Amino acid sequence: VEETPEGSIQEALKRNCRFGFVAGGLDDRGIYNDFYDSDQVQYTPGLTGIICDKYNREAVFDALYRRSCYATTGPRIIVGFYIAGQPMGCELSTVKKPGLGVNRHISGYVSATNNLKLIEIVRNGEVIHTFSPTSYHYDYYYDDMDKLSKIALAGKGSPPFAYYYLRVTQEDGQMAWSSPIWVDLVEKK
Repeated sequence: VEETPEGSIQEALKRNCRFGFVAGGLDDRGIYNDFYDSDQVQYTPGLTGIICDKYNREAVFDALYRRSCYATTGPRIIVGFYIAGQPMGCELSTVKKPGLGVNRHISGYVSATNNLKLIEIVRNGEVIHTFSPTSYHYDYYYDDMDKLSKIALAGKGSPPFAYYYLRVTQEDGQMAWSSPIWVDLVEKK
């Protein structure tokens, strides 16, 4: 299957599709990996991290519905990502939080399985801030002071919006991505 820019997650997010990030896969080669001869790239199965208060079916599905989840390339990386104290997967609005129009306070933490190489805050598909930690654990914060009215994407049948997510890279190349947080610019009438 060929990859196309039109079919990417970035394009879907720019079109205001709202979903959480999950990962998974099937490693059908197992112990026979060395016997398999092919030019096809074999990726390791990813993992989905789910953030919920209880460990039961209802809580897990509720967390997935709320997009309170994140994806990794396989390692058990722990990711926390917040804007104005609200967790990944949330939809925020300038109606309830007018200050979001001038400042989005971004904070969180990462606990990795290897030394961290990069932690990137992505806004509307572009990296707006990078941290370069040198340990397994990192607490971060950043204030996005760009006016929301200047950076918001046009919403088709919805108000202008911006989306943010976190991208984490370990020194061993393994990665994690938080689910996005959306900020809607709703003008008062």
